[in-house]
Amino acid sequence: MDGRAASRLARRLRLRDLHALLVVLDQGSMARAGAILGLSQPAVSKAIVEMETVLGVPLLERDSRGVRPTAFGLAMAERARAVLDELGQGARDIAHLADPDVGEVRIGTTEPMANTIVAAIRHMARDRPRIAFDVAVADTGTLVADLRARRLDVVVTRYGVGAESADLDAAWLFRVPLVVVADRRHPLLRRRGLSLAATMGEPWALSPPHTALGRVVTAAFHRHGLQPPAASVVTLSIMLRLALIADGRHLSMLPRTSLHHATNAPWLRALPLTVEESGEPIAALTLRGRFMPGPVRIFLDALRQIAPRMPGVDAVLPPGSAT
Repeated sequence: MDGRAASRLARRLRLRDLHALLVVLDQGSMARAGAILGLSQPAVSKAIVEMETVLGVPLLERDSRGVRPTAFGLAMAERARAVLDELGQGARDIAHLADPDVGEVRIGTTEPMANTIVAAIRHMARDRPRIAFDVAVADTGTLVADLRARRLDVVVTRYGVGAESADLDAAWLFRVPLVVVADRRHPLLRRRGLSLAATMGEPWALSPPHTALGRVVTAAFHRHGLQPPAASVVTLSIMLRLALIADGRHLSMLPRTSLHHATNAPWLRALPLTVEESGEPIAALTLRGRFMPGPVRIFLDALRQIAPRMPGVDAVLPPGSAT
């Protein structure tokens, strides 16, 4: 199909019909879709038939049990969802242009970075009370996928220098070295000349090896000539790891900032050994070439301002630096 034909086809497809297709597929029924859309079942059916006529292919299989998408229908739904999401994002961007002090910032982060996000939000709240925040906590891979799908505006996570992606911009914030953490009553805290090798017989609670933190932890053991211990507990949840550590037996390897969380400071301690001199940098990631609404720019500025003051960080990097 040449460009002119594609343009003519696009002009004959209506946004409301694309929306109707998505609702029909979500509901699996013309009648249920009509109830949601405020249309009669015949009106919904007519919209789908008109699209099928324009495209020249069947989008749905119909039987007494309802409707199912054809391969053409699935392909069309994927593109319809992208078009409608893009238009929704455009409306949101225009609203932010009209008033950058009003809107929402959709943030993705990992659990170890929670204190940094809280500090940035607190910094903004004084002067920008009408900006809201939607914070998703997950592993780095999931967050970056959501950023690329435009479900997030910014992701704050570990991001190794030299591993940059062509479609992402990284504002480097600081480095956070790893430490081996234990409850304050743990006997290894009193041992002199402690080495990482001496901890291998202890019960460990570690990040899954496929996560960003898990890979960094594995690399830290390898630098000491060790294989990661056979952890008694592997979990993405830092809260669960901290609960196990608080019982007095388990060790874990976490960013040094975890020692400064208000709820951890009274009881969490770092063992007297050096895991790494400086950790991988923490960066604020955004999608390259994407319009950046005012609230997102304000949030990134807040991150840059609070980064040097975060307790437990090392080698603060100027934004945009990769050294």
